Amino acid sequence: MQFALKAGLNVANAPSSDDYNDIFEAALGAEYNPQALLSFHFGGQVEFGLGGNLGMSAGLQLTGKGTRYEFESVLQGVPYSAKAYERPLYLQVPVALTYRKNGFYAGFGPYAGFGINGNLKVKVKVQGQSESDTQDIKFGNSSEDYYAPIDFGAGFELGYEFGPVRISGSYQLGLSNTIPKDQVNAAKDAGLDQKKRNNVIGISLAYIFQKG
Repeated sequence: MQFALKAGLNVANAPSSDDYNDIFEAALGAEYNPQALLSFHFGGQVEFGLGGNLGMSAGLQLTGKGTRYEFESVLQGVPYSAKAYERPLYLQVPVALTYRKNGFYAGFGPYAGFGINGNLKVKVKVQGQSESDTQDIKFGNSSEDYYAPIDFGAGFELGYEFGPVRISGSYQLGLSNTIPKDQVNAAKDAGLDQKKRNNVIGISLAYIFQKG
């Protein structure tokens, strides 16, 4: 058994359904075009062998996800441009089946994240004047919340170990809908399919203790 501290960079995005995009565009009169957002992850994990080159790991991490987007529109005859940044923060529990051989490392398995913090920041520019507004993200399943409280999916990681140090790259595929349940159900009643998911590319550096 061994313990590892792990930290790194997240490149997050949040693809969404066509109906979600259409509602956004109808409300603001602009195209919804989500883009990659830089964030981070940090935490620890326990790793143990199952025999041969196979093993398992379980961790606890703080990880930032979300997306950013820009748009231009007209409000009461006045053109404006806006930049928005959605930055939800999760306490995430990843579990993986791992494979090691000659320094090579691979892991695959599920994860579950619990929303704990984050913010939505919007910067608006109108006639040469700029304003910004920041709101805390509310996690829950009501129509007043912004994100569903739980995020889950599947992750895959590849890396190489140099003594006690591991460098790796990963991809997390979100499988849960991050839109609160009450909003999803209201959209279904109107014949609409609202979906939004968290996808993350990660680059990590881990330090392994008690390696054996």
